[in-house]
Amino acid sequence: MKINRLAALLMLVPVLTFASVRDELAAIDASKRATAPEATPAASPRADQMMALADGRQVSMKDYAVVLFMQSHCQYSAKFDPEIKRWADSHNIRVYPYTLDGGGDVSFPVPMIPRKTNPASPLADEIMTFFGNGLPIATPTAFVVNVHTLRAYPLTQGVMDIGALENRYASLIQADLDQTDPQYLPPLPANAQLTPQ
Repeated sequence: MKINRLAALLMLVPVLTFASVRDELAAIDASKRATAPEATPAASPRADQMMALADGRQVSMKDYAVVLFMQSHCQYSAKFDPEIKRWADSHNIRVYPYTLDGGGDVSFPVPMIPRKTNPASPLADEIMTFFGNGLPIATPTAFVVNVHTLRAYPLTQGVMDIGALENRYASLIQADLDQTDPQYLPPLPANAQLTPQ
């Protein structure tokens, strides 16, 4: 009886260990709401945590994150992951990497593994959340996520030059601020440097 309980608890460890981005972002949002407004005045973000948009608005990088789908055996992930990590680190942008083959790479050695909470579901929750709009499941694929609303926008699918990625990132944030319907966003640029699933 004790062994069965111990075995059941040990089986839950991987599920509990790999919290989804949605759970992490929801926890961040909940902690913000839990802070009493009269406790301390909010500090303004440092200049290096702000991004200037083309229309002149300033946006805090704490309001957005990147969700990256990669594979340890994808030659294009191996090429792109160091670039996006370097770019994100230089702008204080959080990256939540997910692996589609269970392994990491040099840039993201311990990525999260998509999980399936409903055994009847055909795909893991994170796959459905991000690729459920019809975007082909392939690596590398990155999304911009508003950490407050959890709205996600496709940033790139395949290897993208960092200059082009940064321009698209800024335009997606601007679209999010303007509450643009995702169907009116410019399509992802065509790219052959990806590994389809």
